[in-house]
Amino acid sequence: MLVAGLSLLGLFAWIFSGGGGNRPATPAATSSQASGLLPAAAYSGAPTPTVTGSGGSGSATASPSASGSAGGEPAATKSAAGKSVSARAHATSSAPAVASAREPGGSCYPSAVVLSLFSSRSEYSAGQDPEFDLYAVSTGSGTCSFSTSPAKLHVVVMSAGRIIWDSADCASGDANQVADLSRGVPAEESLTWNRSISLPGCVKLAAAARAGTYQVQARSATVDSPVRTFKLAG
Repeated sequence: MLVAGLSLLGLFAWIFSGGGGNRPATPAATSSQASGLLPAAAYSGAPTPTVTGSGGSGSATASPSASGSAGGEPAATKSAAGKSVSARAHATSSAPAVASAREPGGSCYPSAVVLSLFSSRSEYSAGQDPEFDLYAVSTGSGTCSFSTSPAKLHVVVMSAGRIIWDSADCASGDANQVADLSRGVPAEESLTWNRSISLPGCVKLAAAARAGTYQVQARSATVDSPVRTFKLAG
């Protein structure tokens, strides 16, 4: 009996002392470690699906918006181009036609005539008389009449701005002489100054002007040419 009792005590002592070896891990723990996943409680601090979805939605929403903006630029360009074409078309359609140069009576409108004068030289030596060419040109449409009579289309020579000779002072010829002007086609007249100094009525004050610088201009009843400068040598 004593041996049997000792044997039972030894068996119990062996069982409670772990003599049966390490206990296998619980199925739950083994499954969690083997799969590499943490228990559901481990996700308690992770972002919720709503937050994650919101971030993704924001990105998706921003992308179409940016694309829409980029797509809007060609539309704006086309709109600006359309306005430009429209403005050019409007400017072309509203451009005024060339006005008629002819007054009701047949004469040229003063604003439709350009008068020009050119001297044959910029400087004339002793014994050379200055020669001038006059040109009258119409800038309007149609044909109009312009007086070229010596009394109405004349040349004045000036010294320091004061007239010393006027071709009309001793004018002779047809007082009704006219030229029919067409747009861009000039009517030409030529005159020579004999260097004399005169007054209206063909009153001669001096036979020859002194050496120096002079100005010359063509004039009519309605339009004048630009002033030109030339010199007389001694």
